[in-house]
Amino acid sequence: MNSFLLIGLLGLAVFIFLLIFFRRNKFILVLLFLAAGTGAWIGYKAYTRTNKSLSFVKPDIQLSASGLVEEYEKNDSVANKKYLGKILEVTGLVKEVTNDEGGFPTVVLGEAGKLSSVRCSMDSSQRQDASRLVAGTSITIRGACTGFNKDEMGLGSDVILNRSVIVEKK
Repeated sequence: MNSFLLIGLLGLAVFIFLLIFFRRNKFILVLLFLAAGTGAWIGYKAYTRTNKSLSFVKPDIQLSASGLVEEYEKNDSVANKKYLGKILEVTGLVKEVTNDEGGFPTVVLGEAGKLSSVRCSMDSSQRQDASRLVAGTSITIRGACTGFNKDEMGLGSDVILNRSVIVEKK
């Protein structure tokens, strides 16, 4: 059962109990209606909240994909303090474009001969544009930096950008 539904049903039960208990005092009854309406409105707004599109957001930092990967590989703690949670605008060559099980595209930026890369999980509004990209295309992508997958087994490290949008294709 959805937690919002459970909380809503519990709130409704409490509301009905209070209505019955305070039915003679009209002032408390009006306050209960106002409190219930305000709570419902706040809950609705929180439940339907969406993230702001990064298409129109000014980036905090602009850099190349290879430079970003090098900084993380050199010292990921320092790089996390500098980039984590920031909006980055990264320029690089497309290595590949993959789709996850939900059909959402991920664009991988980096140098052809290296295993490490920048993985950009694309915003849902960018599905068609991302699917048209081909390997070797120079591109600029803006996204929110959410971390670094360190190379533990010799497979290459990845810097992760989420909610990414294509800024410029060359």
